Amino acid sequence: MPKFAVYYIAQADDPFYQAGTGLIGYDVRTQQTVAPSPEQAAILGTEGDSWTTISRTYGFHMTICEALDCHWSAIPRIEQEVGDLLACFDTSRPFILHQKQDYPIGIWGTEGSHSLVLLYEPNRTLHLLHTLLVARLAPFAIGSSFLQHYLTRPEQELAPHFKQQLRLFASPTVFENWHPHFTLLNPYTGPSVAAMAARLAELFHVYNTLTLQTICLLIQDDDATHWQLYREFHR
Repeated sequence: MPKFAVYYIAQADDPFYQAGTGLIGYDVRTQQTVAPSPEQAAILGTEGDSWTTISRTYGFHMTICEALDCHWSAIPRIEQEVGDLLACFDTSRPFILHQKQDYPIGIWGTEGSHSLVLLYEPNRTLHLLHTLLVARLAPFAIGSSFLQHYLTRPEQELAPHFKQQLRLFASPTVFENWHPHFTLLNPYTGPSVAAMAARLAELFHVYNTLTLQTICLLIQDDDATHWQLYREFHR
C-alpha cells in the first residue's frame, strides 16, 4: 500500500540542503547515498551511520502534510489538489520558516532512542497552507501509521481532540500540533544527548530563516523503501 506526503525540500544547490543530506547520509532528490563532510563526520563519529537509519529513509525534509496511506489511483487527484491549493496563494506573500531561537534542536522520544530535530516556526501564510492541505487531502487517505498505532493500543489515553483529529485527518500532528522540523538524527543512541544537540545547533545556526520556493509531493511504495519525489510544485 502506498503512502503520500507533502514536504518542503530545499534545492539541491542550497548549502542548507547539502548540510542536511550530508549529515543523514542520503539525498532524496537523487536517491543516492552521500558522505558527510569532515565537520559532520567529526560530529557523528564511528556510530553515526546507525543514528540516521530512520531519518535516512525520508531524506532531509520538513513535513507540511503528514504521511498518509492511499490507493495508487488517488495519486493523480492528490497531485491536482496540491497544485490547485498552491495556486490560491499570492506569490508576493512568501512561505517563511524562522528557526527557533530559544531551543533550535528538539530532543524527542525516549532515553536511548531519541530523535533530534531542527525546529522552526512558520509564518501565517505557511500555516494556512498546512491547514488547507491537511483538510483537503485527508479524504484521499485510507489510514496512517498514527491511526494504526492508536487502533492497536486501545488502552492508550488520548485527549478528546487528539482522537477527533485521528478520526478526521488520520494524524494528531496537525493545526496547533504542527511543529515544523527537519529530523537530523533518529534514533540517537549515543551518550549525552544534550551535548549532541548543542553541536547540531552550532552546525545549523546560520540557517535561521528559510523561504520556501517550492513544495514537494512524495510517495513511498511500502514501508521497506525510501520516499521518492513524485512532483515538485514551483510558486
